[in-house]
Amino acid sequence: MQLKLYTLTFCYVFTWWITVAVAADTPSHAASDQVLRFQPPISEAPARRREAGLVDESGTGSVSRGVSRGVSRGVSRGVSRGVSRGVSRGVSRGVSRGVSRGVSRGVSRGVSRGVSRGVSRGVSRGVRAVRAVRGMVEVNAVRGISRDIVQGLTHDFSHDVTQETSHEEAKVEASAGPPPLSLPEIIAPLAPLPTGLTISEQPILYWYLSSPWDGEIEFTLNEVGVVEPILELFMGPPPNSVRHEAGVHSIKLADYQLTLDKNKEYEWFVVIVPDPEQRSGDLLSSATIKRVDPAPALMERLNHTPKDQWRFVYAEAGIWYEMMDALCQAIEAHPNDRQLREERVNLMNEVKMPKVAKSGKL
Repeated sequence: MQLKLYTLTFCYVFTWWITVAVAADTPSHAASDQVLRFQPPISEAPARRREAGLVDESGTGSVSRGVSRGVSRGVSRGVSRGVSRGVSRGVSRGVSRGVSRGVSRGVSRGVSRGVSRGVSRGVSRGVRAVRAVRGMVEVNAVRGISRDIVQGLTHDFSHDVTQETSHEEAKVEASAGPPPLSLPEIIAPLAPLPTGLTISEQPILYWYLSSPWDGEIEFTLNEVGVVEPILELFMGPPPNSVRHEAGVHSIKLADYQLTLDKNKEYEWFVVIVPDPEQRSGDLLSSATIKRVDPAPALMERLNHTPKDQWRFVYAEAGIWYEMMDALCQAIEAHPNDRQLREERVNLMNEVKMPKVAKSGKL
């Protein structure tokens, strides 16, 4: 009897120990069997997102949206910015630099060297001519001076202009550096097709790059309907890196002291500019965002939900940007967690970006 009691006690303790050990090895963020599924607040809302490259299987929707909205945006912003910047910068820089450098350096050097050399050579040759033919002193001196002044002016002027041109070309070649990487096939915001909602005044915006890029990337934030941007910046490669790596990137509005007003719609752009002089070749992607007041029921659920499960609450409430931020931060904290990465892949399929989902870089 006593042996049987010992055996039961041992089995109970062993079972309890196994349960505790398994629970300890299971990450808290993966403890839930919930499926992350985004619930759009408005069904059949108009598409507002644009992607550079084909993110779905057909690509027709993206192309048509890109053409229609790209033309309108290009005309409005291109005319206003292109004309003002192009005229002011081009005329001021071209005229001032060209005239000042070319005329001042070429004329000053050419004239000074030509006159000095021409006079000295002409006088010396004229004197030698005097010694040879004493009766032709004035004629030889005048001819020598005039001929060598002209030759000196011509030679030194052309030499200085050629030297200055070579110097400018060398500076341009030195600043050009190695050729850039080939353009990525896809650059896309991690956002839904319609306008995404946020409850934060300074949300974090995420976007995807299909392959590395070693040039600058332009980011612009606009209030919809307003021409002048709220923020416009050119993002170079991250610190301690020579390029933007393929995968998911982000920008924090808090880093630029920017806040979004409630119930206003904003459009944000992530653009690769291969040629600043030919903006028609830009790889342009964009999405829209709107800040709203959080519903009391949402705040109540968040208060009673562990923080590592907040993404499910946001997804059910249709709050895209906080859901994506919670998921991306969880992936950053647990980069080897396959479940978290599968959740992000599934979201890309939900918002009709299957090629991004299949990329293997999420």
